[in-house]
Amino acid sequence: MLNLFGGILTPIVKGVKDYVMSEQEMKKAEKQNKARLLLDTQSNNHEWEMANLTDKDKWLRRISFAVFVFPMIWAAFDADAVKEYFEVALKVMPEWYIQIVLSMVGGIWGISVLKNSVPALIGGITKAIRK
Repeated sequence: MLNLFGGILTPIVKGVKDYVMSEQEMKKAEKQNKARLLLDTQSNNHEWEMANLTDKDKWLRRISFAVFVFPMIWAAFDADAVKEYFEVALKVMPEWYIQIVLSMVGGIWGISVLKNSVPALIGGITKAIRK
């Protein structure tokens, strides 16, 4: 019985530990980058870079993730109700509404990643061209 709980809880505890460690590493990296930007007097766009360091969409991603995970948790208790809900909901919703929701989710998850990687890509290309 103890092995069963240990087998279930070990991955959960490890996942939580990894999450906390990664959050701490992100905060440390953010502080180091802020210090670097403040010391770099030649950088004329440090305010823009500082603004991009803050993850403004974090709660949007967390809420949208919870919305998508909730049916899986609900299904553990009442799978038939979840199946019926989705069958009814998807039949009743117009196609344009479903497409809008999918676009919003793509914006929450996709654009937030692009806003951080595209400036770095452009910066790398301009540095390569200057050399």
